[in-house]
Amino acid sequence: MYWVSLIVQDTEITKPYLCSMYDSVQSLEEAKEIISEKKKTTKVLSAWIDVFVDGKKDTVFHECYINAFGDVRHLF
Repeated sequence: MYWVSLIVQDTEITKPYLCSMYDSVQSLEEAKEIISEKKKTTKVLSAWIDVFVDGKKDTVFHECYINAFGDVRHLF
């Protein structure tokens, strides 16, 4: 099972916050699709996908969408 987490920001003046999905999905492709869909409607600064094996968390995907100058780049 794959779990998606995102750091999002509503507006330029609000603080970024963690948005973790409460439900998991069964494939990495499904998890990546959740990220792509969220990027269409929300300012996503960073996203990652975790799996849990034997009670141990492993991050299998991570991307940062903000550059060194604070500009958000959306890659669809």
